[in-house]
Amino acid sequence: MKNLAKVMFGVAAVAAVTASAGQFPFPQNMKYPHGKIIEYADTDMIKDHYKLWKQAWYQASNGWVLAPEGTCSTVSEAIAYGMLISVYMDDQDVFKNLYKTWTGNSAGANGGMNWRIGCSGGTGTASDADFDAALALVMASKQWNDASYLSAGKSLISWIASNDIASNKIKPGNQWNDGFNPSYATTANFQLFQDVAGGSWSSVISQAYTDLNACQDSKTGLVPDWCDWNSHKPILTSAAVSNDIGFYDDAARTPWRMAMAYYWYGDTKAQAFNKKVVSWLIPETRTASGVNSGYKYEGGAYHIDNSDIRRFVSSTFSGGLGLATSSIDSKEAETYLGTVYKVLKEKKSCAKAQGCGEGSVEGEKYYPATLNMIYLLLVTGNMPNLYNTTGFTPFTPDPSKAPSISEGEGTHLEFGDTTVAVSGLWNWGAYHDKLGIGTKMVPDSGASPLYRLDDGSIVARASMEIGPEPEWTEAAAKAGLLKYPSAGIAVSFKKDDCKKDKSCGVNFKTLGIQYIRVTAKTSGPIRMAILNTITDENEEKKVENAGAGSEPGIYVDNSEEFKAVTYDMTPYEYGFKGLGDGKEINILDWVSKNNAPEGGEILACIKGLKWEVKDAKGGLGELTISAVEFLDASKQAVDPVKLTGMEIKGPTIGLYKVTFAPSFSVRADGMKLQISGAKAGNVFMVYNMQGKAIAGGMLMNSNLTVNVPSAGSYIVRVGSEMNRVNVK
Repeated sequence: MKNLAKVMFGVAAVAAVTASAGQFPFPQNMKYPHGKIIEYADTDMIKDHYKLWKQAWYQASNGWVLAPEGTCSTVSEAIAYGMLISVYMDDQDVFKNLYKTWTGNSAGANGGMNWRIGCSGGTGTASDADFDAALALVMASKQWNDASYLSAGKSLISWIASNDIASNKIKPGNQWNDGFNPSYATTANFQLFQDVAGGSWSSVISQAYTDLNACQDSKTGLVPDWCDWNSHKPILTSAAVSNDIGFYDDAARTPWRMAMAYYWYGDTKAQAFNKKVVSWLIPETRTASGVNSGYKYEGGAYHIDNSDIRRFVSSTFSGGLGLATSSIDSKEAETYLGTVYKVLKEKKSCAKAQGCGEGSVEGEKYYPATLNMIYLLLVTGNMPNLYNTTGFTPFTPDPSKAPSISEGEGTHLEFGDTTVAVSGLWNWGAYHDKLGIGTKMVPDSGASPLYRLDDGSIVARASMEIGPEPEWTEAAAKAGLLKYPSAGIAVSFKKDDCKKDKSCGVNFKTLGIQYIRVTAKTSGPIRMAILNTITDENEEKKVENAGAGSEPGIYVDNSEEFKAVTYDMTPYEYGFKGLGDGKEINILDWVSKNNAPEGGEILACIKGLKWEVKDAKGGLGELTISAVEFLDASKQAVDPVKLTGMEIKGPTIGLYKVTFAPSFSVRADGMKLQISGAKAGNVFMVYNMQGKAIAGGMLMNSNLTVNVPSAGSYIVRVGSEMNRVNVK
């Protein structure tokens, strides 16, 4: 009876331990000693992602994480990932079940797991899985205060040193060594192994960086899936997942590995690796949504893989590459990291493994869905070094720190305001979708985006957040369920007589306009597009992929200060030369070339310009424009009146009405403006045609002389009245 009582007590104790929380329950919410994290993360969202991931990929009956797809196999990589995720999610039942699978399929006593079991099984280990399983065991020992896990971790580390490492080099597995896999350079794991078990792991780390640096492309910072041991050039091996040579599913994990090494240990070599990546990544992709799911190595260089199976947004690549920005201390990198979190938040696992990604079951497959969990945990401060938490500081996520739209500085101008606008262009408008999919904007759709700053100058400004674009499916398209977000500002030109020349808008060629110079400061993925009547006409005719959004455009480089950029409007393919060198003003990739007008055609019917935020998974953009100038071949300014038709005559300025005809006069006398007949006591301002205030103040009497810096057109405003004068 006593023995039975003891047994029952033991069962109850085990049940209590199983049900109890770990020493570091989720969310851990710890800032790492180094690097940037997302301090406003929604941890309930991460729980939801985990629930969905378990539902689809974790099979409790046999302790598997289903991989690579189907339901008949698992791989050691998947088991190790699952162990790591379950430690930080404080899910000991899942961890125990997965670890049982690991030990039951070991390639050696206390060793790594055979790389694949189930249908089409395979013997021998995959080193990266061994490295992650050892890491998970060490973390589990601290999470659940279980010394047996630490002992098992040390034994596995010892086995790894003898089987997965040769002369300090990282083998692909214990049974082969036909190339170097850069994503196996888990230098954070190796540093932990050194701290936990001693040995020569410092030498392994040193050799890993020697091989990584030799394989890293000097222009992009990318590395291949597999690299030749001798030449350090990209190669295919028997273990290659992709049939192509380049930066694919294996290599995508490398910046994440480096981010972790910098996060935990401040590893400057890992930071340097990621810095090379970031120097190319941000200007090339602009946001994490712009990361392609593969970059092919051809002709000694990396190029975007435009094959149909690679042109999509994936957690594997947007997260893996994007995490490189966490190692860089700059505002630009921090902003980009926010877009990484946005993509990871929006991308979700399929709800079930069967049929995943085949149309009927939406979501990400095993590999990207699993990496989504790991990346989310790491970037939100929920993957700390539990073995040694020195330098890791608790924090509380603060939603107010999340990027958001902001009110514009200065006085917001209403439609009908008589103040001079940006560069003599009055007809500005703001627009955004009303689809209820998360789009917000300041100013509101339908309002003027013009603001008067404290110095009297006028700018066009907008702060925008758009919702995520829908996942395209043929069924959704046919059902009319696809809702695409939009937000931006636009300036419109005058309309020519359509009946006369069968076009509306202005003809840049006739006007002699060769360049557009825009002075602006921007953040986020802002695209400037050339509005024209041909794409409007195609939209009306329901021409496929040739309506709204198909206008040629170019993404604007971000700048925290006002920066003047000159775009060449010489026709180039389906657009214009723009900045050249791969930065042409051109149509978007998804637009059908069969129906798109060429640049030369568009030149004759340009109706305006627009600036809009574009981000496939939703995001923020902000811009302030201080000048938009149209230049001839000699880069001399073309009078904006030729584009707007808004002469300042009598009581009307284009669409903008004044109370009465100007009661004062202005004439030019050399570089001086002589103002006469004005009412004393009124406020006056003098603007150039770029909208910049030249002079202003209170009129003390009815006459005033104002010096101007150069020849050109100027606008003088006294009270609510305006007048224009040309200085020659």
